[in-house]
Amino acid sequence: MWKYWKNTIAIIFCIATTYAAQAQALGYAQQYNDGAVVLADGSKLRGVVMLYPSRGVVQVKMANDSVYTFQAQAVQCVAVEEHKERITADKLVSPRRVFRPYYVMSKNPGGPIWAFFEQISDGPVKLLRYQRFMPYAAMSASYTPSTDNFFLALGSNGVVPLRYPRKDVLSFFKKQAPQIEQYVKENDLRYTNARELSFIVNYANSLQNAPGQ
Repeated sequence: MWKYWKNTIAIIFCIATTYAAQAQALGYAQQYNDGAVVLADGSKLRGVVMLYPSRGVVQVKMANDSVYTFQAQAVQCVAVEEHKERITADKLVSPRRVFRPYYVMSKNPGGPIWAFFEQISDGPVKLLRYQRFMPYAAMSASYTPSTDNFFLALGSNGVVPLRYPRKDVLSFFKKQAPQIEQYVKENDLRYTNARELSFIVNYANSLQNAPGQ
């Protein structure tokens, strides 16, 4: 009997160690208990979603405990419902969050790096957010967002970083810049706030689509 339990414990330890090593290799995950992954071929999987933005990897745990792992290139989008306790006016645009894969040009010889970005505005020019997550403590699987990094994307190609949001947005929408500045002033908006920046980009898109623009 002891031999049986000894072997069982060894197997469980091996699985746990493998999972921990895999999680460490992928980085800290954003976990959502209610989510869906839409693959490039249109098929959809629902379940618990583990998103690894910086690694361009997403995992889905199904109701039968099966776990599927996908690289960003195979994914069309990831849609999740945010936990109520994490919803704040400053950080979230909507409780339903959509993440899309984009590539970032890299100096490494391997070529572009794929990552997941949260889409927080409509198109055609999309405002994207990438959040860098840090663990609460060493050896902890819990995480806390540290900083928001914003990007613009047109179509499904690479992204344009907004290192200086106000300057870079006005430069990107150069023709509409005076109207954008007036809109920001009238509505007391900030370029550094995710929700308010999404309003600004949506407004800029509406100007591009307006007659005579």
